[in-house]
Amino acid sequence: MSRTTLALVGALSFSCCINGWVSRPHWRPTESRPSVEMSQWELRQRFLLDLMLQVHKPLLQQELIDMGRELSENPADYEEGSWPLLLDFMDDVHRGRVLRPYSIYSQLRENLPQQLLGVYRFLVLAKNWSTFQRNACYARIRFNPVLFVNALQLAIGERTDAKDLMLPAMHEVLPQLYFDREVILEAQRVYWQQLAPVPTISNKRSWIKSLGSIVYPKMLRPPGVEVELMPADPMVIEVTPLGTPLSLDVELNGYWSRLLSRLMIADNDQNPDKSTDHLLLLHNIRQLAALLQLEELATDTRSEQLIEPTLLTTGGVPYGATDLNTEDVRQLINESIEELHRLIDKELTRASKMQAVWTVSRVIATKYWQICRHLSQAINGNHVQPNLLGMATSNLRDPIYRLLILQLAALISQYRLSKTSSHQMKQLQLRHIRVGDLETYDQLIDTDLINLIDQQLLQTQRNNLQLLRRRLVARQFRLNHTPFNITFEVFAPAPVVVLISSYLLPPGPIKNQPRLLIDSFVSHLATGKHQLERHFPTSPNGYTLSDLYEAKHPLNAVNACSFPNHLRLPRGTAEGLKLKLLVEICPWHSGELKSSECEWSARVGDWTAHNVASALLDVVVQHRNINHF
Repeated sequence: MSRTTLALVGALSFSCCINGWVSRPHWRPTESRPSVEMSQWELRQRFLLDLMLQVHKPLLQQELIDMGRELSENPADYEEGSWPLLLDFMDDVHRGRVLRPYSIYSQLRENLPQQLLGVYRFLVLAKNWSTFQRNACYARIRFNPVLFVNALQLAIGERTDAKDLMLPAMHEVLPQLYFDREVILEAQRVYWQQLAPVPTISNKRSWIKSLGSIVYPKMLRPPGVEVELMPADPMVIEVTPLGTPLSLDVELNGYWSRLLSRLMIADNDQNPDKSTDHLLLLHNIRQLAALLQLEELATDTRSEQLIEPTLLTTGGVPYGATDLNTEDVRQLINESIEELHRLIDKELTRASKMQAVWTVSRVIATKYWQICRHLSQAINGNHVQPNLLGMATSNLRDPIYRLLILQLAALISQYRLSKTSSHQMKQLQLRHIRVGDLETYDQLIDTDLINLIDQQLLQTQRNNLQLLRRRLVARQFRLNHTPFNITFEVFAPAPVVVLISSYLLPPGPIKNQPRLLIDSFVSHLATGKHQLERHFPTSPNGYTLSDLYEAKHPLNAVNACSFPNHLRLPRGTAEGLKLKLLVEICPWHSGELKSSECEWSARVGDWTAHNVASALLDVVVQHRNINHF
């Protein structure tokens, strides 16, 4: 009988520890495994993650505070010959002109681009990792958190000693900029003890613990003080179901913010190759407009519809909405577009047809901020207050901004060269295209909200994530697609290098229709028949903050110049959204690729190259309302 009882208790206690309950920390930094020596990569990655903790609050980790106490003003600490580029920034720092913590960040401030460029240079031009650490800590302590994070994002991608590192998703670093106020306020009401209970110290032992000490000898029990068992499932804050409109996609909003930060820096730098960033802006305007228009087709709703601005800024000030009526807004945008149209036409009189793409991209990119400021002043006045136009992370929520994007895309399409079949390689044939089932669905995803929790930093001045035994997450839907293939059968009469691009279009004539680029790749074709298959898997969930803390080696980063992969297909319908698939094949010449990081997003040939083969076929995009983890 006693043996049976012991076996039963042991089995129950074991199942309690592994089936839905945990007694070890979810995150396990250095403090929880002192016997394991961390690699240099882990130390560098951990530094960035610690820097991002509570980034909207003062830095409280003593080691990082010590690193950032002084401004590095020694020219020898920066890349050779780069010190003159930092002189204006250093002067702004001494005069207190750089945006401070708790101030209102607005991308429409006329001096913000220069400030963002200054902080970016401060980080990217640091000569070695040690100087970069000191500068990053200094910026983290003294500058506006959004300004700092935006500059750090871009600097990490450019530094050779940081290219293998990864920052957390921006909607986890600053969730206040991406989630509605109800989610933020509910997360802030969660106590630290609900995720990491205080260890209990008592001389009294219950009969259950006494029995457990017999079942589990000391050598088999986990080290450390005894703590209360907690559910292994995360604590979930449900995001109010609003469907999955593009404007509420947190990954897309984060991508758009990075894109505009990059444009802001490029337009204010002294010697950059701006053409790539200008072309990239045009490509993304066209992509976003196409997605918005195809979404309208699927949902039968207009993009101008207002989504209630219930966001909070990092300072807790609500965003302001506008009382301007739709017709007045439309008139303002039309006037801005007409002025842009006249300016482009004037510039094109001095440019050749082949230079049209450069001219259109340069004019739109350089006038972009002026147009946004003009709209904001007309709608919101001159006083500085949070509004949806002023923050890239909230731009897509603003129906005024979405209308501007649609109008810009329509303007761009007017200057697109009509593609004709090339006489060269005339015998290259696109004989057949097979398309797998195209299906989208609403997927549940979790976002770590630990940056909204105090973490007891104030009391301990150190990272306490090693104490966590539960995650706090926001759970919401996002659009995704099931795996599908596209197969091309091509015949080449001679060896050739080609670019094969695939677009989705609405039904009807293809001229001036929005084109959603879903795939583009280069293929080296030998003489003869070829079968080329492209596979598009379901987009996986991105790495969360907890994933990065537990990583032991570099993780695969997503392409910073591409739309999030889960938006490769537009939303379908239950009956099947009828679209056209357009496939174009054109010659590929080395040197057309302006940036390897951006693949073909900023490709000039999309405007100028002549097709050697093309095909158009009917496709259907289905949508299923399923939950897929």
